[in-house]
Amino acid sequence: MSVLYRKHHVLIIKNANGLDHAAYSFHQNSRNKLLAFDATVTDLITGKVVKKYKLKDLGERSLISDISLYQDDREKFFDARNFPIPCKIEIIAEHSSLDNFFINSWDPQEYWNQKVVKAEVVASYPPSVGLRFREMNFEKGPAKEVSEGSIQLKWVFEQMEPKAPNPGEDYPWVQFAPARFSLDGISSDMRTWEGFGKFYAQLIAGKDELPKQFKAEVHKMVEGATDDYEKVSRLYSYLQKNFRYLVIFLGIDGWEPRKAEDVLETKYGECKGLSTLMKGMLREVGINAQYALVFADDKKKRPLAPDFPVHSFNHAFLRIPLQDEVIWLECTNEFLPAGFSGDFTADRDVFVITGDGGFLDRTPKYAEAKFHQVKNNYSLELQPNGDANFSGSNTYGGFPAIPFWALERYADENTKKSYLNSQAAGSGAIVANFSMENIPNREVPRTTIDYSGIVQRFAQQTAKRVILPTHWKKMDADFLGEGNLNWEESLEITLLPNLSLESGIGEFKHQDNLFDYNLSSQLVDNKLIVKSNLIVHCPEPLGKEDKALLVNKINDQFKKTIILKKSEMP
Repeated sequence: MSVLYRKHHVLIIKNANGLDHAAYSFHQNSRNKLLAFDATVTDLITGKVVKKYKLKDLGERSLISDISLYQDDREKFFDARNFPIPCKIEIIAEHSSLDNFFINSWDPQEYWNQKVVKAEVVASYPPSVGLRFREMNFEKGPAKEVSEGSIQLKWVFEQMEPKAPNPGEDYPWVQFAPARFSLDGISSDMRTWEGFGKFYAQLIAGKDELPKQFKAEVHKMVEGATDDYEKVSRLYSYLQKNFRYLVIFLGIDGWEPRKAEDVLETKYGECKGLSTLMKGMLREVGINAQYALVFADDKKKRPLAPDFPVHSFNHAFLRIPLQDEVIWLECTNEFLPAGFSGDFTADRDVFVITGDGGFLDRTPKYAEAKFHQVKNNYSLELQPNGDANFSGSNTYGGFPAIPFWALERYADENTKKSYLNSQAAGSGAIVANFSMENIPNREVPRTTIDYSGIVQRFAQQTAKRVILPTHWKKMDADFLGEGNLNWEESLEITLLPNLSLESGIGEFKHQDNLFDYNLSSQLVDNKLIVKSNLIVHCPEPLGKEDKALLVNKINDQFKKTIILKKSEMP
């Protein structure tokens, strides 16, 4: 069930920035081939043809990614630069795909700031194979023609005005998907998720079988475990410590996992192979793990339509239904605890494969407070020059703990100390001693840090006054995740005998639409006690710019000071 694509593109370019609109690239491998390419560049001032291009004139480069040991993909590309402005570029291209597993979508207005005089797409297919489509932001459906052995659908757009970049605005496009498909001899039906799941069930069948000798090792790993979660955690820890994440893309390997025994032998695998090995280990100890597909990314999410099955995935991991909960296992991660996969796959639609089909599910949003906790406790002893000796204890729960788990996994002692100086402690800190402990705490990564040292210029000084901050540690965007945080901070500052209070003591509260902030301070004998609490509660994930604005607002609240008066030392 092959697919043939023909493209005819005519562009009138009046600005040098528009040359990007004429860029053409084609991802070529054993399944997809560029058959023909013609491009003609015409100078619109002189009316003369500047240059013509054929298939042989295209540039070519390998597409081996940083995580791939080898892949047979290459890119053919047309470099549309250094042409006279204004110019006309006409491109005619033809390429084929050996299968209809993927069918390209159509966007009538491919770029911002681009006027479309006319755009049309025609899709022809035999009724026996079928074609499904989903329209977004169309006022009417396609024109349809039926002839013997063929159905033709046609969409046409005319006079679409240029639009400035606006990611929040919806534009028309059509998504295509097969009804029936075949891939390397495996045929299935994509009209329902269950039917699509049958394809993947065939693709992964038997791949998780373990060698007999290794099965005995697996059972030894879980001896004495008190429940299924502990078994999962032990086997997951073994996977993390003994296997590397490395990719080889060859042919159908983009979708088909390697056998578990091959991953065992080579000690490496990508998401599919590592998940398959872990699935086999869990099955061996009586725990059902389900192979699951997702579009994983730190920022982007792709919702799945219950009534429109389509392959929209770039990652595989595991769904594990235990007695009273469901946990998700990210088998490519080398340091996080079992059941916590971070924002890489959080709050996303997932396609779960069963033995004879599949169904849609959704990963946890991790919105609970336990996944967004920071507690800082500092004891500081003020010195005459404005420096301070300090000891501190920090606790991080959930997302704020992730950097410290990575630190423990990959960094040496000097790197850890340097990171604590710059990230954990406040401004001016020089850490002398520290201890750090990472605690799994049932699916929630937790880190506790105890450390001590000195703080340079903790206090600002004038001839008659000393100015102290109500916060030592500023807010950092990394702590906010997608916009939730529970932050507590306590400062106990031992003052010098010649200092007395002038202003800044008391209670303060601030409410914003995205955060609540409380601050209290009191002087007890010669100790200044400052406590604060910040709760950030964003209803939707924040973009980079909005997060930066929020961090600035919070740090503005953190700038409050306490002023002390100096007297002569006795």
